[in-house]
Amino acid sequence: MVQAAGVVRLALPVPTLLVLESLERTATGVALRVHGRSRRRPPCPSCGGSAVVRHGYHERHLADLPWLGCRVTLQLKLRRFRCGNPRCPRRTFVEQLPGLALPRGRETLRLSQLMRRVGYAVGGRPGARLLVHCGVATSDDTVLRRVTAAPTRTDTVAVRVLGVDDWAWRRRQHYGTMLMDLERCRVVDLLPVRSAGSFAQWLLVHPGVEVITRDRSTLYADGGRFGAPRAVQINDRYHLLANLSDAVESDVRELELQAGFDQARGLRPSPPSRESRRLRCRQARYERYQAVMNLTRRGETQLEIAAKLGLGPSTVSNWQHAGHFPERRIRSDRRRDQFRAPRRDSAAWSTPPVATHFAPSRVAGLLAKASREMKAPQRSYLCSFFRLCPVARRLRRLILGFRAMLRWRRANRLATWIDKASTAGFRSVAQYAKTLRRDIRAAELAITTPWSNGPIEGQINRLKCIKRQMYGRAGFALLKARVLPFEPVSAP
Repeated sequence: MVQAAGVVRLALPVPTLLVLESLERTATGVALRVHGRSRRRPPCPSCGGSAVVRHGYHERHLADLPWLGCRVTLQLKLRRFRCGNPRCPRRTFVEQLPGLALPRGRETLRLSQLMRRVGYAVGGRPGARLLVHCGVATSDDTVLRRVTAAPTRTDTVAVRVLGVDDWAWRRRQHYGTMLMDLERCRVVDLLPVRSAGSFAQWLLVHPGVEVITRDRSTLYADGGRFGAPRAVQINDRYHLLANLSDAVESDVRELELQAGFDQARGLRPSPPSRESRRLRCRQARYERYQAVMNLTRRGETQLEIAAKLGLGPSTVSNWQHAGHFPERRIRSDRRRDQFRAPRRDSAAWSTPPVATHFAPSRVAGLLAKASREMKAPQRSYLCSFFRLCPVARRLRRLILGFRAMLRWRRANRLATWIDKASTAGFRSVAQYAKTLRRDIRAAELAITTPWSNGPIEGQINRLKCIKRQMYGRAGFALLKARVLPFEPVSAP
């Protein structure tokens, strides 16, 4: 029994400051009666005076870590003192034991840390359910309050290499900003907005940034120039390739449309019947669009135009605000365009029909892929597109040259590639080269330096997972607390 009491004393939150008086079994768990070991009179917390006299005792009930699934309560007996300074606003005060609990707290500091770690990992309501099974009676609101409690220990290490990227509160509507120390792979801050001003203000408050990695948008570039004018800015290699792929996809779509127009004017071999039908439908749609614009110039309302032409009011509104004739995106029907020989009378098929519908995203991906890495169906698909649009071979050479430049880190060839892309005759790729020329120094550093936004992209995926775990209902304070690295809260 004596050995068991010794084990219980060692298991107390602060064994050097507490004395165990008794242990008893209650209806809810185990109760430990303890008191402070110190006999020294503490100074007044308000005036700091030492002229204090003992006034009585005060009892606190603190929840502690469970034992074998049982709830543990500390019945702590503390001394109360009276301040002898007549000018002090505090009449009486209770002694505080450092490292035991926060002022006015209802649980020990180590139990509060446990609740905060569980809430940081799984959230409020799942954390409360898990803690109840472990012997800790709490609620989801309490767990969330522990998670959002401001840590007393702050990170004072200056950030030298900073990664910045945006994250979506709601996609295409509201965005925030994530900041990450790429040298230590730690998220240093989360901003609720995406703007050049907020980023510049953060840089002014946190000096010492020497390298900034970002995407190709001008927003963070302007913020970096205003907040840290001496810092070197580097484009992210992934965004260089992703933006080029988007431009290539747009050009592939235009090439396919141009091939259809050439076939309609007789400049190319006649297309299959379904392609002719699609062109006839486009012509009829274009005539309706012209009729809508003519009636709009006469001053007629959207409802009147819709009634006259037999269109929906939303279609009329979209056409009026488009500014140009809105082309329909060509659907990819790979199986439909594949040649299928019939089981009977196969001699009727002398030559297979030529495919005229291609998926722009698939073609863009194959254009950027080396021939040795393609499978036979992929090579056949790409050759079919080259038969429809022979000029796409020049586009393929541009893409492969850019990827080789990135892979072999040949930044001295970037200016030459930009000149070629600007005069190659592909509208979207030329616009991409134009924007690349404006920020050519950051693009060259992206090729030659090892820094990129890869780590911060992983943290943004983690943020998305946390948002989905809380069903998108988390406020900014809670989301920031769970995204930033965990820091324990210590007693004052």
